[in-house]
Amino acid sequence: MPSAANHDWSFAGTLATQGHGDLASRIDVAHPDQGIRLGSGPNATDTLLGVDLAALSDHWLRGADVVAIYEPSDRRRLRSTVMWRARKPAEDISAWEVVVSAQTSLLEVDVALAVWSEFAADDLLWSDARPQPTWHALGGSGLPATATAVLARRRGSTSAVIAVHPADARRIEVVRQGNRSRVGCWLFSSALEKGVLLRSRVLAAIGPGVADEAWATRLLADFAASPPPLTA
Repeated sequence: MPSAANHDWSFAGTLATQGHGDLASRIDVAHPDQGIRLGSGPNATDTLLGVDLAALSDHWLRGADVVAIYEPSDRRRLRSTVMWRARKPAEDISAWEVVVSAQTSLLEVDVALAVWSEFAADDLLWSDARPQPTWHALGGSGLPATATAVLARRRGSTSAVIAVHPADARRIEVVRQGNRSRVGCWLFSSALEKGVLLRSRVLAAIGPGVADEAWATRLLADFAASPPPLTA
């Protein structure tokens, strides 16, 4: 794959990079489980929108999208297309979206996939897909089935949001280890039949710790109202 550049992304081998100061981001499409890794500053250990796949078969840039195809040889015969794209909702917010598509050559198979993000978090809140969502503190019993978004607060720093598109929501899982949290958005609730293409979207954003519920709610409303992605 030759190097290329478009909309700030550039490819060198399997590594795509995009510059945004302290939030400079990079994606190694050969390791999609690592997702988007942030470059420097207090967020340098954050990883966003990693997809639990392997066996890269092709990759390229399409406009503002980093596109990769994975064709694992496991029993599910699952062919997945992943598109990572940067969004710019406001000057002080950095946001990204991943679009995951799946199809199989088998007559019917379970194609559940997880999109994982990991970051430092002192407090976690969640909301659902209501038109005027309310943010709730995450209790010890985990997230309810209606949850579509998680807001992670880092005291004195920034906040991060992870959200699955409400039309696509299946289940969100949170794993906490000390001050680190892993948020998994599980996609595709139904079995996939041969010849059928499934597609789902997950959003990640980092913004100011001040008034984070307000900007997160606006961002989620825009995400919910966004048109379905074009076919891969």
